[in-house]
Amino acid sequence: MDVLIDGLCRDEEDKLVFSLIRYIREKNLKAGDKLPSIRAFATELGVSQSQVRSGVLRAASMGLIKILPRSGCYVADMGLSKIVGPFALLFEAMYMNDQPPLFHIYALKTTLERGIAKRVADIRTVEDLAEMKFILEKMSTVTEQADMIRLDEEYHAKLANASRNPLYFSLITAIHSILRPSRFRYKDFVSEFPQSLKDHTDLFEAIKDQDGQRAGDIAERHSNRRMRRLTQDY
Repeated sequence: MDVLIDGLCRDEEDKLVFSLIRYIREKNLKAGDKLPSIRAFATELGVSQSQVRSGVLRAASMGLIKILPRSGCYVADMGLSKIVGPFALLFEAMYMNDQPPLFHIYALKTTLERGIAKRVADIRTVEDLAEMKFILEKMSTVTEQADMIRLDEEYHAKLANASRNPLYFSLITAIHSILRPSRFRYKDFVSEFPQSLKDHTDLFEAIKDQDGQRAGDIAERHSNRRMRRLTQDY
């Protein structure tokens, strides 16, 4: 993938995060299980301890692991068994030379965004609403496809950030990077943007009303519509 935004898979740290995720999956580790030492990981992967240390800190910032001083690194207690699969899918897709599995990526996006919308509806702040409203106002004035895509990503990133879960934000960031080329190729993106803006506005209103069920339904419907349209040519 040539074009990436700030987030996953930008540098060697992210490759090491992928190696960590793959290790957790292959070893079938559970929440609370201790990970090998940095020295052991460095030896196994054939990289320096400083590189592994940077990757571990990145994984901790995503909420994948927790670091206990003078004790070591442990698998985080956050349902990681359900997360390592999607993470592996995203990392592998970003390092593939072939077209990523667009349908599967969008199916994952749909599931994530339903959960994000429901959570944000429960915990959103006045500041979150103001930021979402500001992005919506900008979306209502743009005319260029590149600006539409940028603001659409900004809106969804804001939702993920408002969930207060760094893992959600990291996953959505990676998904945007994967989907961006297909969105630029999609010939009807501009003509369908008004419907997208309406979906975003409806979602904002549901979150404002703290109606989690309605917010989740709107987010799922919006993402499913995108999935059908963006995958029709593949």
